[in-house]
Amino acid sequence: MRKYDKFLTIGLFILEAFYFLLIKQLPPKAARYPYFVLGLMVFLTLLLAINTFLIKPKNSEEDKEEDQFKGNLYGQFFLIMALSAVYVILIDIIGFFVTTAIYLFVTMVTLKSSIKWSIVVSILFPVFLYLIFVSFLKVPVPKGFLL
Repeated sequence: MRKYDKFLTIGLFILEAFYFLLIKQLPPKAARYPYFVLGLMVFLTLLLAINTFLIKPKNSEEDKEEDQFKGNLYGQFFLIMALSAVYVILIDIIGFFVTTAIYLFVTMVTLKSSIKWSIVVSILFPVFLYLIFVSFLKVPVPKGFLL
């Protein structure tokens, strides 16, 4: 897993540099929030870089991680891609929040998360999105026949 973390870290730093160049083209007032998001991204990528390049893992933990994901990556990848395609199609039919809750639950269960956390996240995250985007920012979201 550490090999993939190294590629991910380098790729994220490249993406963040590109994102920074795009933000520089915005007016200063409009660039505040993107700079904030970029700062969070850089901070989290630095944490990943420290964990990946500086902290030496215990061999038993790395072997356990490799065994956990062995043989599941391709099947899970294609299943998540199919679920994502269905999610995009169903957003306009069912509604953004209901579809998001179902998508999160099914995706987390597919990725072998605990049922308890899958339920909690699939309920709380759409509520959080509703409060931020609909209530606070007044952003319209796709509405279906449910919500």
